Amino acid sequence: MFERSERTATLATAMVRLGLVIAFLVLVGRLYQLQILQGATYQTQADDNRFRFIEVPPQRGVIYDRNGEILARNRPSFVIAVVPADLPGDLIETDVNEKRLAIERLLRILRADSNPDIALNLAEVMFLRLGRVDFADVVTKAGVKLDYRLVNLQFIEKDGDTERLVERPTVIPDLSKPLPLEGLTALVLRAVELGAQGSSFEAIPLLELVSRDKAFDVAEDLYQLPGVKVQQVPVREYVYGDLVSHTLGFMGPIPALAADSYAAEGYRNPNEQVGLNGLEYTYQDDLRGTPGQKYIEVDILGREKRTVGQVVDPVPGLNLRLSLDIRLQKVMYNALKTMADKVHAPSAAAIAMNPKTGAILGLVSLPSFDNNIFSEGIGPEYLALEQDKRKPLIDYAIGGLYPPGSTFKIVSATAGLAEGVIGPTTVIVDNGPIYLRNRFFPDDLTQAQKFVSWNHKLGINHGPMTVVQALGLSNDIFFYWVGGGFPGSLKGLGNERLAKWMALFGYGAVTGIDLPGEVTSFPPDDQWKRIKLAESWTTGDSYNMAIGQGYVLGTPLQVLVSAAAIANDGYVMKPQIVQEMIDAEGGLQWEYTPQVVRELPVSKSLLHYVQRGMWAAVNAPYGTAPNSQVPGVTVAGKTGTAEFCQWDPAIKDCAFRDKDNNLPFHAWYVAYAPFEDPEIAVVVFIYNGGEGSTTAVPVAQQILNFYFNGSSPAEEASHSNK
Repeated sequence: MFERSERTATLATAMVRLGLVIAFLVLVGRLYQLQILQGATYQTQADDNRFRFIEVPPQRGVIYDRNGEILARNRPSFVIAVVPADLPGDLIETDVNEKRLAIERLLRILRADSNPDIALNLAEVMFLRLGRVDFADVVTKAGVKLDYRLVNLQFIEKDGDTERLVERPTVIPDLSKPLPLEGLTALVLRAVELGAQGSSFEAIPLLELVSRDKAFDVAEDLYQLPGVKVQQVPVREYVYGDLVSHTLGFMGPIPALAADSYAAEGYRNPNEQVGLNGLEYTYQDDLRGTPGQKYIEVDILGREKRTVGQVVDPVPGLNLRLSLDIRLQKVMYNALKTMADKVHAPSAAAIAMNPKTGAILGLVSLPSFDNNIFSEGIGPEYLALEQDKRKPLIDYAIGGLYPPGSTFKIVSATAGLAEGVIGPTTVIVDNGPIYLRNRFFPDDLTQAQKFVSWNHKLGINHGPMTVVQALGLSNDIFFYWVGGGFPGSLKGLGNERLAKWMALFGYGAVTGIDLPGEVTSFPPDDQWKRIKLAESWTTGDSYNMAIGQGYVLGTPLQVLVSAAAIANDGYVMKPQIVQEMIDAEGGLQWEYTPQVVRELPVSKSLLHYVQRGMWAAVNAPYGTAPNSQVPGVTVAGKTGTAEFCQWDPAIKDCAFRDKDNNLPFHAWYVAYAPFEDPEIAVVVFIYNGGEGSTTAVPVAQQILNFYFNGSSPAEEASHSNK
């Protein structure tokens, strides 16, 4: 009995020892597999978790005016972000979603469940990162009901070398109401999942424009928030806000529609802030600079411990120096806004340019907007801007097409002289309205088409005139004859030569200014009308075209370029805003050279008579713009009062008709000075502003007076009261 017990004990001991030996061998084998066979693989994975590649963003370039005044700069701000790779992983043995719990806990600490401002900020960041479709799908699947709104979103479309600003009606989620915690958690989780598909170590912003105090509060809790980072980032600041917003533009995250093209150009971060409009867009690559690179070692919480290897420092973006003078810009803005408000104009524009170089000295488009709104997120100001029916985001100086009215007469006058239709001493008589006989009923005067000049409504006939006097008087009869001729008396330019000279002066093609969103029209002629309207060109069409009406359209900048070509003796110049690019050390990297687009095929001796006509408009006793005179300087100019029809489908008629059912007028004025040696050319346009001589001229006078005499009317008034 005892012998059997001893044998049993011995067998048990042997089994235990055998088990230990087997376990040891398994352990040794496993260690051999891990350290020898798969050692390199696990070492790589460990290094991937410990070492990370970081792209260091460069400092964006600063934008200055011509005198060194800062217009756009960078200010520090804070972002709270998460790194997908550092968030807790899900446990295999449980059904608990550890990532979701960690995200929900973070959002509670950030007070996204109780602070509406934080909830709105978070939703905005997720909307911009995920896009409207993915955003809506995620929130809906989380069981949260979304409200939607229809908005007109603006996009820059490229057609070859031409860019234009277009609007598309788009349904987007209403971000004016905070989402509940369930929706916010689902959005962040989705962003984390997408981030993990690319570089899981790339930080995903959750909250932007975080205050310093809030950032420090979160930083103190980072030890219990794995995967969370507090980053200091630059935010664009526009010092003068709405004064130069259309020129400078604004920034925002890379648009989803353009993500692939930016990635192809080396943009690694899909959430990087880029220029979306204005100079910020045109000079994006120059302002951005070159990102740096470094490898860092992190601890278990993802915090940076040290830098490993060689650091490639970022190269700061280039600083831009503009031709624009912010002091002149202020005067232009205030003068134009005061007049536009006075006449209740929905939009207006004013541009000042050096006619010899094309350098833009000032550019104002109304209504304007504060471009700092785009740096501060989608708040009430942004939503109000988006809903404004006047469409403030459009730069009407380059993005609006209007009949130029009598400002176009300088084109017709030049064409008439150059083509030999008229000479400097040719006299045409204004004896009242002229009548074009109906070609099918030439003997029936009741069916003749009547053409009048503006002065006939006042009971005045201007009588005999030369081209100089006709420009000074802005007489329509004279230019009817020049454009379309008169049976048995004069053969006019006709549609082909009118269209030719319209194109020569720069109409019908973009000017090439270094701003996005410029539009243009096509010079109308017989072929254009047949294709567009299935009608033949008539003499009446030439009459209307010669006075800048009918099918003639142009932007305020095109009108200015045409007048500058008169001022500088026949050279069509390319307008330009950026004059220099300077590196961070102050070294000049690029300087603009004035570009002549073309020289007009007209002798300077003939062009002199058009210049004299513009001089007469301001300085002759009969001129239409005497109120644009500036003390100590000789000004030349041309007024314009352009009839237009803004179709209103609600009333099925043109809007803004007066009590006598007359169509409304746009107010124009274009001028340059000094007459003897021009330094500045100015155009003023006021939508539905009425007479150019009473509405646009006073604005231009204030601009020119400040340029030459250094004081605005407001400053003069304050000095006189002292």
